[in-house]
Amino acid sequence: MQKNVMPKIGMIVGFLIILSILLACISGVVSERERFKEKVSSDISKTWGREQTIDLPKLIYEKREKNTFEAVSKGKKTIVTKDESITPVFLYTDSIDTNVDVKGELKQKSIYKIPVYTAKIKQKGEFKIKDLKNAKAVLSFKVSDRKGFITKPKVKFNNKTVEDCSSYQCNVYIKDETVIPYEIEYELRGTGELSFVAGGTFHQTHLKTNWREAEFTGDFSPVEHTNSKEGYTVFWSVPEAASALPLNSSYDSEDLSKYTMNFINTVDNYRMTERCVKYGFLFIALTFLAFFVYEITNKTNKHIHPFQYSLVGVSMLVFYLLLLSMSEFINFGISYLISAVMTIGLISLYTYFVLVKKEDKKFPSAVAGILGLIYLYLYITVNLEELSLLAGSFGLFITIIIVMFATRNVEWYKEEKQG
Repeated sequence: MQKNVMPKIGMIVGFLIILSILLACISGVVSERERFKEKVSSDISKTWGREQTIDLPKLIYEKREKNTFEAVSKGKKTIVTKDESITPVFLYTDSIDTNVDVKGELKQKSIYKIPVYTAKIKQKGEFKIKDLKNAKAVLSFKVSDRKGFITKPKVKFNNKTVEDCSSYQCNVYIKDETVIPYEIEYELRGTGELSFVAGGTFHQTHLKTNWREAEFTGDFSPVEHTNSKEGYTVFWSVPEAASALPLNSSYDSEDLSKYTMNFINTVDNYRMTERCVKYGFLFIALTFLAFFVYEITNKTNKHIHPFQYSLVGVSMLVFYLLLLSMSEFINFGISYLISAVMTIGLISLYTYFVLVKKEDKKFPSAVAGILGLIYLYLYITVNLEELSLLAGSFGLFITIIIVMFATRNVEWYKEEKQG
């Protein structure tokens, strides 16, 4: 065995390189299945409603200006009007208070479940009017995908119900008011996330949802949020100074600050499987290391053939395909448990009946124990998320300690005895 140590190490390294290429192929399969899910999500959102962004309510009116110049005729100056220009003016709400009641659910198509929501939105605030009297205007409360409307918006302007509305725009009339209150109420459907534009005014948003798996992104974090069995209660408060917006100008809501609630499934099987695959090389290497240490430390002088190493490596690769395929139908944790038990059982039985030929029960039991610890450690690590690097580092350190202890009596440079 002493003569075969370096060739065997070279062989193991070669197998690991080949298996790492196969792991990359499995990662590609995971990505492909995830793209299928994204396509299903896109198909659902086309009919249900896409990701929704709630724009700022604003008044739009026309400002007419006469273009004049001086003309001199027979020594006399006269003012001549050549033409008249019309400029659209955008007057944004001075303050806005939004109450949102969101019901989230998983909508299934084929084998995929996509998070969607229905939101009841109530907005109220006021406009401060300057230099505008006896004029027609349009009250706009734009959303990013108007196909998501499931009820006709109810609008009050200056404490009066407005009926002349089309989609998210209403025609209103301004007399001589300086402060005009408004109220807007509607129901909206969307997929994935719900965002609110913040700009140039004081924002308050109270959101309540039954969805328990959510994250908050965008330019502003919630001031308060609580999570319970009933779901999330969230409150945003954004002062005008934090959301500056040019006055009397048009804008694209994508360019402005906004805050977002993402409706996610934290136990996403594709994301979790992909994270497991990333650790695949490490755990195949640890398994090979266990077999190699057995070879150089066992007293029965039993050796493991390269073909047998390859079968063990391939069986560990199949674990990820089993995990991926089953997690599309059942809970990820259960899928992981079944896949791990199948893989551990296969390798342990192969070790007992083929590698040691029933002559040694300790090593197959040790293999089962080692693999059990490896898969338990992997499951814990991929679920730790932010602490996964810390857990991985300590796990490797402990592995090195175990290998050092197991090989402490190996005489690597022992020479053959001369006859």
